[in-house]
Amino acid sequence: MEKSIKKIWDESFVNEDSLIAPKINDLYNQKSKSIIHRIKRTYEFDNKGLIPMAILIFIVMTAISEVVIGSYAALLILSLFFYNRKLLSNFKTLDVKSDTLTYLKEYRGITASITKATKKLFVFILPLAVLSIFVLAFFIKEQSFLSKFISKDMSFLQVLGIGFLMATIISLICNAVYAISTQLVYGTLFSKLDDLIKEMEALKN
Repeated sequence: MEKSIKKIWDESFVNEDSLIAPKINDLYNQKSKSIIHRIKRTYEFDNKGLIPMAILIFIVMTAISEVVIGSYAALLILSLFFYNRKLLSNFKTLDVKSDTLTYLKEYRGITASITKATKKLFVFILPLAVLSIFVLAFFIKEQSFLSKFISKDMSFLQVLGIGFLMATIISLICNAVYAISTQLVYGTLFSKLDDLIKEMEALKN
């Protein structure tokens, strides 16, 4: 979001008629502001962490004479960074002039769509990226860490089969790791946001 959370709330977020009393309105606005800020900060921190990761992988792979594969892996990670940034840009589409409850429900809908898209990325796209690294290793024909899996006399189909097996294993691992990490990092925040929305809906009804 281009505007800061504080500015959004101060300028146009509060609809005094949306809750029973101004004091209750202010209380829920403060709770909303705190939760939204923490979720936003966590998203941004996670995504920005991909940049040093890409640089580190490139440096390490180059140090062990894996310049091509290292560059390719770094490029994949940077692509993930820009993909995530595009997903996060969906928050900018929210109507900051709507009442707090409407905004929170729309915000929660976007977080759910981001979670769903990111899960697909980890379960399907990441394994395909691993498979593509095996294909790349086959064609560049250089001594690499993948030599433990690929011998010079292997055919392309054999390499593809090994890559597909590795991709399947990684997909299963990523599915479990993503579920656990998402729960640890975002579980509490999303739960608080859901509870706040339920409280505000109950209060308005």
